[in-house]
Amino acid sequence: MAELIYFAGPMNCGKSTLALQVDYTESTAGRFGRRFTSHDRAGEATISSRIGLVESAIEVAEPFDFWAYVSPS
Repeated sequence: MAELIYFAGPMNCGKSTLALQVDYTESTAGRFGRRFTSHDRAGEATISSRIGLVESAIEVAEPFDFWAYVSPS
């Protein structure tokens, strides 16, 4: 079953670090997903943390429709 994990909080609370940690843990168990981001400090289509972790991601803008993205056409 698919799962959407959403991290929210104030600046400098560790949202990006936590997202990258979850992604790493899931991928080491053989489960792969998609990383989404918006307005990351490292630039478009990137998730970065202040401790130096960086991974590519799908850039999300205001009209982005997650349901349309994951539903087969």
